[in-house]
Amino acid sequence: MSSVTLKINREYVCDVLVCGGGVSGFSAAVSAARSGADVILVEPGGFLGGTATKGMVGPFMTCYDAAGKNRIIRGLFEELVERLVSEGGAVSYLDCPGSDSRSGYRTSGHIGVTPFDIEALKRVTEAMCLEAGVRLLYHNTAVGCDTDGGRHITRVYTADSEGINAIDALVFIDATGCAALAAKAGAGTMRGDEDGFVQTSSMFFTISGVDKEELDKHMYLDGDMRRRFYMDEIEEAKSEGRFSGGTLKLRIFEGLGGIWVVNMAQHDDPYNELDSGELTKVEISQRLQILQIFNWMKETVPALKNIKLVATASDMGIRESRRIIGRKIFTGEDIMNAVLFDDRIAVCANSIDIHQKVGVSYSTYKAESNYSIPLGALISRDIDNLMAAGKCLSADKYAFAAVRVMPPCIAMGEAAGITAAIAALDGIDVCDVPAESVQVEIAARGGYLE
Repeated sequence: MSSVTLKINREYVCDVLVCGGGVSGFSAAVSAARSGADVILVEPGGFLGGTATKGMVGPFMTCYDAAGKNRIIRGLFEELVERLVSEGGAVSYLDCPGSDSRSGYRTSGHIGVTPFDIEALKRVTEAMCLEAGVRLLYHNTAVGCDTDGGRHITRVYTADSEGINAIDALVFIDATGCAALAAKAGAGTMRGDEDGFVQTSSMFFTISGVDKEELDKHMYLDGDMRRRFYMDEIEEAKSEGRFSGGTLKLRIFEGLGGIWVVNMAQHDDPYNELDSGELTKVEISQRLQILQIFNWMKETVPALKNIKLVATASDMGIRESRRIIGRKIFTGEDIMNAVLFDDRIAVCANSIDIHQKVGVSYSTYKAESNYSIPLGALISRDIDNLMAAGKCLSADKYAFAAVRVMPPCIAMGEAAGITAAIAALDGIDVCDVPAESVQVEIAARGGYLE
């Protein structure tokens, strides 16, 4: 019986290694590089954006305060939006007041969203990385790591089609969306709640041929929510077996260039999103579900009778997965008590939004005041040179459900990148970086921490 020994194909050295090229990984890499660190970003795919591009999840949700009056997620997020708008690749949050087609006709919670073009987002995020000096390494998946036997990662191994690559760094940022690097390093992680319950997953798709004038007329002239969003028609189709999607209402958002984003397919039954075999089966079933939903839309909604299916997402929209256990665990109570932490790195007002199978008893909560995300929730409890950003942060079920959307994730990435660069350049652990130093730099880059 023979065995296979994998040899190291290439070796790299940097100050900060970011694993995962979604919006939080992108922002972490750019921010660390702008702080003077030598940064490598590894991404399994061939472009950046993660859920926003591969998952086709849009628009960016609100960056406004609880009253919907003032922008509180700024900094790199604001810069990204401005770059996209300048290229004709987004509609600014300033032009999306809510209650219209850009906001999915929602009357609350969707004030100041940002519709964007997926191809533009790929180009702009890539350009911002290269301008900052980030070394991008696509088609590489983190498969393992070395530690010093204690509390530090020393080397990460990635796999591509030619074999194994090795990357040495001083500081590591896990932006994989599922705390993959933290788990490989042996750091503490959590998934779901105390019962292992995680939010449902969805697969987005896009359509063209929407009669916007007809849809606007229906939405604006009929104030009854059930009628506006065809909820009775969906329930009837469900009972007849013609609609297997998990959603209870019509959920579509006007994008750019006549393209509309649809968020109606949903996988309700529990599965392990970390198991590639299970995930494959879910993705196959979701594409079949999308076809069924698409046909229902054409047959039921007059404004959609001439629609065409443009594309389905290449990746599932996985709302919730594994995340780190940090120096702090950000909680739903922190949100409801509007806590402004001494080590805050972002101020948000996104509401707790838990997507679930009908009948599962979980509640949502509309934030009444602004709250903050602590730096300690981005620093591993167990590995002193490991940070997390975006959906890998240390948070309970409820806090996670509020800040899992992209503007807060970008803000977390920006803070993680700044912190990682300070640690690498000063020769200290990320847990020893003064929060005040990070906050000063966030404010200097236009961030909001009040």
